[in-house]
Amino acid sequence: MARPAKYCTPTKDYESIEELVILCAQGKLYEVEQWIAEAKPIQCEPLTDRKMQKKPTPLSIVVRKGFYSLAELLLFNGYNPNGDYYESLKPAVETKNQSMVELLFRFGADPKAVDFSEVLGTFNRGLMDCFIAAGVDPCADNAVAKAFGPKARPLLGFVKTYKERFPGMQRQIDIALHSFVDQEDEKGVCLMLWLGANPYANVPKCAWDQDDDVEFLWCPLQTALIGDREAILLHLLKVPPPSDRVQKLLHSTSFRAHPEVVRRLLRAGADPNDHCEGRHLLDAYVRDLSHSFYRSGRTEHVKHGLEALRLLAQAGAKWDIDNKGIAEIRRSILDAESSTVNVMMEIFRINNVLNNEQLEELTRTPAMKRLMAGNTYPKPSPLAHYKSRISLMVPPPMDSSPTRNSYWKQPWYKR
Repeated sequence: MARPAKYCTPTKDYESIEELVILCAQGKLYEVEQWIAEAKPIQCEPLTDRKMQKKPTPLSIVVRKGFYSLAELLLFNGYNPNGDYYESLKPAVETKNQSMVELLFRFGADPKAVDFSEVLGTFNRGLMDCFIAAGVDPCADNAVAKAFGPKARPLLGFVKTYKERFPGMQRQIDIALHSFVDQEDEKGVCLMLWLGANPYANVPKCAWDQDDDVEFLWCPLQTALIGDREAILLHLLKVPPPSDRVQKLLHSTSFRAHPEVVRRLLRAGADPNDHCEGRHLLDAYVRDLSHSFYRSGRTEHVKHGLEALRLLAQAGAKWDIDNKGIAEIRRSILDAESSTVNVMMEIFRINNVLNNEQLEELTRTPAMKRLMAGNTYPKPSPLAHYKSRISLMVPPPMDSSPTRNSYWKQPWYKR
């Protein structure tokens, strides 16, 4: 059947099509054909009453029940598939009725009326291709990234097929990778890497997040590093880091530094003597090793941080700072553990990171000498000097048998 030249004029009275709705629900094809032959209304304008909006329409009910001939009859006689309050495509997608979807598209149904992530959620390849042929952009509103989940393996072939046709598909894969890293889904991470995901792209962790400012977004590698997901981190490092990002990544991964990450970034061309905001790269690593995070028995993190510092020193890091800068570093180092400081000084001495005069200046104070000798004091709590403005009201001791004039018998404002 050919598409009608124009759609029919809808009625404003839903009661005038209620009988038609019943006929459509019962699948009475000939009765509906007789209804149309009598020039009775077949469509109602979108209802404004919220209670009435729950009423079914002739097209929506035949689409949901899968009555193809009835749907074709209504559409051929001018029924507007986009003229109801609820879109007619949604029930066809939910029932995975590809022939019905193609029929609706043939008569002008808007493919953008349905969230494409719901189409992908059906895992029906025929439906997906049908919507693409109708002009849907699979990357709009992060539809592909939203559809990826623990059971989204059937989407791999779809993404592979359309990856070159839609350049935005790469970003969808990157967002899905970041989401799997955040969820600690190692299998999902491997699948996204197989699709060609970039673990160094700054993308949101969730497809529903806003990504207006890319500069403040993390990449999957940073999320895996901060979250101590070492198994996932090793999978991500199989992808060579881009040369234009290695320097920034080296600075940003100083906190909870991992030696394998530092080794890969240095191998990719990162400069161990780079400065960021006027501070040497070593400054960030030393300050982070002195942070309270590395105390309280976190031996594995301390080990990784010191090994990363050793790799920077062996790569040729030289710390050219004056006495004022040394004093600032000394104040940071005093917060570290004694064993950590001794290893730091040994790394500086063996690799000539600091010359003899600088090392002597760094360790000359009594506090540093006590720290390196192992005579450290317990680190005070950040709230140790906090004084509450509200004085604690402690009632006086009361007798075992309170009398009428005792403390608890007094008015509350005199206690």
